Amino acid sequence: MVWFAMGAGLFVTAVIAAELDEKGRQKISQDTGAVIVVTGMRLRDGPAGDVKDLSVAEGAVVRVARKSGKTEEKPATPFGAGGARADRGYFSADFLVDLDATYDIAMTFKNGTVIRVADYRLPREWRTHFYFHSTRGTKSPASVLRIGRDEATGLACYVYAVFPLEAYRGHGGRQLP
Repeated sequence: MVWFAMGAGLFVTAVIAAELDEKGRQKISQDTGAVIVVTGMRLRDGPAGDVKDLSVAEGAVVRVARKSGKTEEKPATPFGAGGARADRGYFSADFLVDLDATYDIAMTFKNGTVIRVADYRLPREWRTHFYFHSTRGTKSPASVLRIGRDEATGLACYVYAVFPLEAYRGHGGRQLP
């Protein structure tokens, strides 16, 4: 459900921006990096089903530590600030990561709750996961790869991966250069 909310609306944008081969299918990018989008929310059961509270991620701080030593930390800000998704209420911290590298991710919410996602890795050969094997060869815009939860508070941290970088921009992502 969350995957659908994050990616379905901008699927067409990602497809239009893609480079096509001679048969009209998307070419698989040779990039060696990807983008991870880390967001948080609280799901509550409501009379009409799950209700998500996206505001809990506003002001949260996300830390991404590469196992080889490099650490980056930033606050969650509106995803797609100034873009098409700015009014949807998603707050995320977006990071450029290398394929085949391993990362530890921690999201600290305003109430002090820390949710960790350990040993996060995108294998290089996994790039093809972002492509549907259909006659059009269209690209899957994003995937929910890992979810961390704190049962006591009901908070959850979602880590999405987007590949290649132009697909991130196609979704409306504006936090990265």
